[in-house]
Amino acid sequence: MKNKVTRKMVNDALRERGRDESLREGEGYFYFGGGEAVHWLSPTVMVKKLSDLSLQEWMREFDRILENEKKIQRSMSGTEKRKAVKTGKR
Repeated sequence: MKNKVTRKMVNDALRERGRDESLREGEGYFYFGGGEAVHWLSPTVMVKKLSDLSLQEWMREFDRILENEKKIQRSMSGTEKRKAVKTGKR
């Protein structure tokens, strides 16, 4: 049986990592908001209950989303660079 996880526990763990994001609750899902997450395309975790994941699993989900967003940003910045080269703008 998993220990009861609270949003405060998840948010405290994020703070310990020096992060400004926090776990928030939607209707039938959770998402990371605030900090850099305000610019993320997909900050959601599709679980119905907070207790569906352990604290460690929540941190892995945050890391997974963060890494995915970094890949998206790198991809988008590469696209912008290619456009600038094509149009002669820098």
